Amino acid sequence: MRKQRMFSGFIALSLALTATGCGNSGSQENGAKQAQANKTESASPVTLTVFQNGAEITDEDFQLMFSEPVKKKYPHISLKIVRPDKSVTLDSLIAAREVPDILLTPNSGILGLKQQDLLFDLTPLVKKQSLDLARFNPVAIEAVKSDKGELWGLPYAMQFNALYYNKDIFDKFGKSYPKDGMTWDETIDLGRQLTQKDGGIQYRGLDPASSYVMSFPYSLAYVDGKTDKASMDNEKWKQVFELAKTILTIPGNAQPSPEPSAAASGNLFIKERNVAMLASTNLMAQIGSASEAVNWDIAQYPSYKDKPNISGKLDSHNLSISKTTKYQDDAIKVLEVVTSDEVQLLGARKTARMSPLLKEDMKKQFGAEVSYLKGKNVQALFKSGVSPSPLYSIYESNGKKIGQQKFRDYLADKIDLNTALRQADEEINKAISTVK
Repeated sequence: MRKQRMFSGFIALSLALTATGCGNSGSQENGAKQAQANKTESASPVTLTVFQNGAEITDEDFQLMFSEPVKKKYPHISLKIVRPDKSVTLDSLIAAREVPDILLTPNSGILGLKQQDLLFDLTPLVKKQSLDLARFNPVAIEAVKSDKGELWGLPYAMQFNALYYNKDIFDKFGKSYPKDGMTWDETIDLGRQLTQKDGGIQYRGLDPASSYVMSFPYSLAYVDGKTDKASMDNEKWKQVFELAKTILTIPGNAQPSPEPSAAASGNLFIKERNVAMLASTNLMAQIGSASEAVNWDIAQYPSYKDKPNISGKLDSHNLSISKTTKYQDDAIKVLEVVTSDEVQLLGARKTARMSPLLKEDMKKQFGAEVSYLKGKNVQALFKSGVSPSPLYSIYESNGKKIGQQKFRDYLADKIDLNTALRQADEEINKAISTVK
């Protein structure tokens, strides 16, 4: 009897230990998760400064796509945006040893930041945070890599081009609205038909914004990033100059602005309302926020015959982490959140930002919560791709100023085309030598 009780006790003890063992497995797993959660919650509070280095973002959008989602996932991280002005520049912050933790920059500014010794290869941090780069448009990722494969940043938005048109002008002259997939020749022909004077108003059929914007599909640069030498005296720049002049010398279609740009042409399209078509960059917010809305829509950006369905070159807005930050692990968490599917979809729906992610939802839901895009042909934006980004030189802005002036001289018949491009190269190289 005693043996039986001892045996029964042994079984009971064994069952208890077994149950305890199984329970411990789950408890250990839950405990590990809780420990990780507590670790995140109890991490020391940190405020990371984010410097806007040419990649503009409003306070509202910064809260929506940066501050709020980061705080939601990582409560210990706060973000503070720093914008350049007359007294605050990146150089002044570097001199004061107040280098920002994170830098918002277009891909054209990456090389400059690298040459200031502000960047480092993010590859180890990306792997540590388990970020999947295959989710991104490969052209956008290549634009933030060095020729050695070093990763200088992550893209969070991409620029786009579109053909904006004023429906009232088309209706006035009885012309069909522009269609997706038109070539430049077809668009110019339509522009000629719409360049008319009526009721004392000169209507312009087509505004190409600038020769600079028209150069995007060929990935042209004013200065070769590999050599820091001018790169305008070639057949592609010649083609761009010739086509831009063809458009702007249609009788009655001249640009009134002495300094043509996407923003200036956008203002004319919105306020003067005498431009039938505007081929330009992302002006949707500018048009949508106008006090008196123009009756507009968009079509696919015109294509060069040898570049079908290419609307521009890769122009992305990116997040880079400063080499000097003390908070690398926290900074990469910010990049993780901002480039997440959830936040990217939020940006596409609410701010009409083109996401660098390949996920189809980013296209299908683009502008879904933007009131001024209701009923607009926004899917036209996704019928075109982009050409790779050129390798930019830190002297690109010097070259751009001279190159655009040479186009104006050519447009005004002050010099012929070959002379314009030859002089552009000569003057750009001279300017670079002076700066050096």
